[in-house]
Amino acid sequence: MPANRPAIPSELDRRVRVEAGHRCAIPVCRVPVIEIAHIRPWAKVKRHEFENLIALCPTCHTLFDRGHIDRLAMVQYKANLSPFSPYALAAHPYHADFLAAYQKFRVFIEMWLTGALAFRGAKQRGATTSELQRNFQGIGDTATEASYARLYFAAASPSEVTKLADQIFYVTVRHACKLLNRPVPTAFPETGPAFDDLPAMWADLHHEIHEVLNKPAPRVVKVVPRSPILADEVIRQNE
Repeated sequence: MPANRPAIPSELDRRVRVEAGHRCAIPVCRVPVIEIAHIRPWAKVKRHEFENLIALCPTCHTLFDRGHIDRLAMVQYKANLSPFSPYALAAHPYHADFLAAYQKFRVFIEMWLTGALAFRGAKQRGATTSELQRNFQGIGDTATEASYARLYFAAASPSEVTKLADQIFYVTVRHACKLLNRPVPTAFPETGPAFDDLPAMWADLHHEIHEVLNKPAPRVVKVVPRSPILADEVIRQNE
């Protein structure tokens, strides 16, 4: 490594390793001893970005650096690591419902936080009452969908994945209430020393998802509650 090149930040390094399941990203290899490689060379990009980093074993890393594995192939190997890629779905057909539930959960959680941030920004810039009411209604609808998504994700998931998803949901509730200047429901306490570290929680969940994909799909049917828990209490509170 060049002497003047900064180290990859530890959180970014961890995210890349988790993405690959702590194994070489090349499917026919999957050696558990890995290094972090730049798909486009550092000399050209001069920065560390998740989309340009991939986990490789030392042998595959050397083959790539010497041109025995071309860059387009490496881009495809990176794309294949997504649990929603055609490669992953074809490799894990019995986990399609599980992956779809995860995707829906993540989308609505991110929409919920984005909406709460936008609401705070609108309020700070002096938006009209009617605009704020419309935004607030949209956030409430998104919170309800996120609550449903959490339940259906839990129905398709093993206990460890459900536990992590619940922690993410609880932290999202607290973040959203803070952004909207609402009291936090007592049912959503802090979860420990790592509380509020959403990127780390998502990384842990992603790691568990890879663990699930590496095991046979369970033949289990869970009963899903007919309505989300505390959805109205979370967002639809009067000032």
